[in-house]
Amino acid sequence: AFKGTRPTTVPSLLDAPQVVYTQSGRASIALALRLLNVRPGDRVLVPTYHCPTMIQPVVAAGAEPVFYSLDARGCPSLQYLKAADLRGVRAIIAAHYFGVPQPMGELRRFCDERSISLIEDCAHALFGMSDGRPVGSWGEYAIASLTKFFPVPEGGCLVSHQRPVLDVVLPERALVEELKTALDAVEMGARHHGFPGLNSALIAVFNLKNALRHEPTPQQTTQDAAWRRSGTSHNLLAVDPVRVTRVARWIAQHAPRSHIVAVRRRNFSHLAQLLANVPGVRVLHKVLPEGAVPYVFPVLVEGADEKYHRLRASGIPIYRWDDIWPTTPSLAGDVGQVWTRSVFQLGCHQDLSLQDLESIAQQVRRVCIQ
Repeated sequence: AFKGTRPTTVPSLLDAPQVVYTQSGRASIALALRLLNVRPGDRVLVPTYHCPTMIQPVVAAGAEPVFYSLDARGCPSLQYLKAADLRGVRAIIAAHYFGVPQPMGELRRFCDERSISLIEDCAHALFGMSDGRPVGSWGEYAIASLTKFFPVPEGGCLVSHQRPVLDVVLPERALVEELKTALDAVEMGARHHGFPGLNSALIAVFNLKNALRHEPTPQQTTQDAAWRRSGTSHNLLAVDPVRVTRVARWIAQHAPRSHIVAVRRRNFSHLAQLLANVPGVRVLHKVLPEGAVPYVFPVLVEGADEKYHRLRASGIPIYRWDDIWPTTPSLAGDVGQVWTRSVFQLGCHQDLSLQDLESIAQQVRRVCIQ
């Protein structure tokens, strides 16, 4: 998990001048709303294509989520927004989907003209550039999820290039939570072959521990795992931000970013080649933009429902955002409505080998060609 050098030429949110670490991306959104003084009765613009954990902090703050349409690129539809009723809107959450940075310059101008605060959701895009600037630098605040890129069982962050956040005081974690995170991190590392010569012994010990306690593995319990569907996503889970555990923060700060960047880009490009000509499958990004570091590899699939469940049953790392917030409306011309069911997010994690990618592509071809 820690081979390779730490520095990389690709900008990271963690390089921002103001960084506060929290327990999750969801908690970081809650903190951003708090710092923007969003109160009950206020309105917050949110995209129709989303994970419910994006919407939970808005509702928990007592604000009204106002859903907006996405254009064919997955960007906020400015045509839709300019015609919308924006009375009472305090902020907008805009996401860089799949780790491919979206253009933010025009949206920033739109927000400035209407005194709307911009929160960049960089949960999928911890690295990269947007319109010539680092991702996360366009908004008053930006958030990220550490679990999507680093071998940690928890963690998120709130960053800002414009406003002070270093003086934010968050509750500390109990010692037992610190110890549990450390053990979970070691278990995750062993299961991803991060301890040469010790992996088998460590896995045996953790398997025995999990069996005795009837516990799932850390991969199964990590709420942000790409291929895990949350059965409680519509519940208002705790979003009050607390400090991330010291172990998770240390790993995020010292993990070899150059390795993460290089292997994820390699895996994305390899999957693009393997799935380029599969009938009924459209690769959303055939060429990865320079400097982009993907979270997942997205494909749009015809006849999605039946194929998705068969691919899930095959055991490959695959996910889709069909478990959306209950009040999400159907909007004319909105790509978000299509992506919700038809875009499959395939794993391209740095711990996946080229052989793993061949197996993923083989399963996709098998299911989608039949």
